[in-house]
Amino acid sequence: MITLEGIVKGVAWRRGRREYTLTDGSADFGFYTDGLLAQGMAISLEGEMGVGKIAAAKVEVLEGGREAKVMEKVRKNIASSVSLPDNPALVNDPAMEKLWPRLKEAALEITYAKRLGRAVLLRFHGDADGICGAFAITSLLPCKVFQQNSAIYSVKDALRDMAFIGQEGRPLVILLDFGSNDASEEGRKLLEAGAVDWLVIDHHPYTKEHPRIANPAIDPDASVYTAGYLAAEVAIACGLDKGKGRELAAIACSGDKSQVISNGENEMKKALVLDFLASHISYGNNLDFYKKVMAKEELFSSIARQADETIEEAAGKAMKGMKKTEAGKLLVVSFALEGIAKRGEWPPSSKITTRVFDKLKGERPLVCLGQTDRSIIMRLDDGAVSLGLSANKLAEKLKESMADFVEGGGGHTRAGAIRAREGFAKDVLNELLREISAEAVVERVQE
Repeated sequence: MITLEGIVKGVAWRRGRREYTLTDGSADFGFYTDGLLAQGMAISLEGEMGVGKIAAAKVEVLEGGREAKVMEKVRKNIASSVSLPDNPALVNDPAMEKLWPRLKEAALEITYAKRLGRAVLLRFHGDADGICGAFAITSLLPCKVFQQNSAIYSVKDALRDMAFIGQEGRPLVILLDFGSNDASEEGRKLLEAGAVDWLVIDHHPYTKEHPRIANPAIDPDASVYTAGYLAAEVAIACGLDKGKGRELAAIACSGDKSQVISNGENEMKKALVLDFLASHISYGNNLDFYKKVMAKEELFSSIARQADETIEEAAGKAMKGMKKTEAGKLLVVSFALEGIAKRGEWPPSSKITTRVFDKLKGERPLVCLGQTDRSIIMRLDDGAVSLGLSANKLAEKLKESMADFVEGGGGHTRAGAIRAREGFAKDVLNELLREISAEAVVERVQE
């Protein structure tokens, strides 16, 4: 008689009967029984070994403390059988050294999910960074995959996800390139209340740390370590080919203008195509369409050309009406995007602002501000940052000083945005210009 305890990781119908796979974390066992079991259940099994399978004589579904004890044992067995690297594969610097224990935990969580056959739902932010991170994770772990165009994981999102996978065995939701901000806390807590585990891999600034959030941007300056890059590091630790991981990380960094991983013209073009596609695809899209386009050379080249030409045309229009302001060493350029950038259409205001910024960058410290009817997009070069300026800090200041006019905002050190209430975008822009000039001049005086 054989006695085993573990987690049901698989169910199949063969030869007119249900056959199950049980794992204790160190080995898998096939068995069959007349009882009805669900994937994810913790059970105690007694039976006789037959031809390749165990004929169960007694199966007990475990609950409470016994269930928790078995799950803990299974996870320990899996952890002991996995050899994760002591350092990241692509970038090994002080910031990543500090974050690596959290990323190793994320890698272990993905390993647990794969070994236990968990139901996994992956939501990725709809841009090149999020898409490349999703490519990395799904290369190792079967997931139900959906695009998320909002930066917030809302209660509505959580309820939808719980309805989708909440009844499956030990479900897991992974949020990639979004979901660590304070505004997403209610959605994450709702998952917990519904017994759905969650994991966030992100790089946007946030304030409330959590052991299930892998994000270096508790320090906003560390937001240059993009989510796609972080996901690639996690995937490599789990077994993804290093060359493939580096390629995905480079495209992700290119999409977010990060130099954490060096990227060239090829990566920039791929990032541009992914951003173009994501802007045209509705909420909820999976990764299949992106994969097909990237694999068809003629279609890829045609989209890359169209995406670039439309940004160039829009940037040219914006530059015709731009205004220049000098503050000590700093040059501040602002321009209206109303009538040039249309909500929900390509090119987005962020891409136009970045293109103008790239055209104007030179020896002098530079800040570029693109203003739409409801927002101001900020781009800062290294010179502006050296003067003590930060897009994220500027956004936070205006959220506080113009609370009646500003709905929200944030970003990174070198890039960010402020969302204004309807009819007040120009007022917010003028106050932002005043704040930038004051900070730049103070910095110059201090020198």
